Amino acid sequence: MCGFQAPGCAQEYWTTPADKTVPLPSKLTFEQGALVEPVAVAVHAISRAGQITGKRVAVLGAGPIGNLVAQVARSAGARVVVADVSSYRLAVGSQCGADGVSNPAQETLAQASARVFGGGGFDFAFECAGVESAMQSAIEAIRKGGTIILVGVFGEKPRVDLGLVQDRELNIAGTLMYRKKDYQHAVELIASGDIVTDPLVSRHFPFSDYSDAYHFIDAEGSNSMKVFIKLVSEP
Repeated sequence: MCGFQAPGCAQEYWTTPADKTVPLPSKLTFEQGALVEPVAVAVHAISRAGQITGKRVAVLGAGPIGNLVAQVARSAGARVVVADVSSYRLAVGSQCGADGVSNPAQETLAQASARVFGGGGFDFAFECAGVESAMQSAIEAIRKGGTIILVGVFGEKPRVDLGLVQDRELNIAGTLMYRKKDYQHAVELIASGDIVTDPLVSRHFPFSDYSDAYHFIDAEGSNSMKVFIKLVSEP
């Protein structure tokens, strides 16, 4: 993983194996190209759920990854409700096509599901916030036999009611990063227009202000989505 287990692009030059390179269609902007990686995260997460066409999906967390998980789920034929405590991120979720959005401070996940989907609850939940309360809400509100996919990174070990998991025969699965085929599908989804990218763009910084971009992210928190560092001009 470039930037983690291997050097990333915050340097003048770096190398990568040619067989790991995924070319972008000429119609994609560099900005859209920069979003292929997080879209690939979402593609892989959705693949862990299996067939979701016609299913009801709850996404907990409306940050960039949660937003894209919701969009990929919609592109696969699911109906989606997105939950988050950030009004800004919920507004972006609506712009990107979520069937419904919900603030946990104002209604429970079960109430949101009933409002958006009607009766019957939801079939899949994608925990994209990495917080205990979101995971517990998913366990409490999902229908019997439902599947919860863990996408978010938990900073602290969550304590959840495993008695409900057992009693309701719930399925819990993890997901991490992606494979090359997920990258390729991500490119296809963006190129086709199935993934809306413009609402996710919060701000651009020149490469000379590299550190300022990270300070901006820390300062703005949930009032921002994707911040871009501009390396070169568009052709």
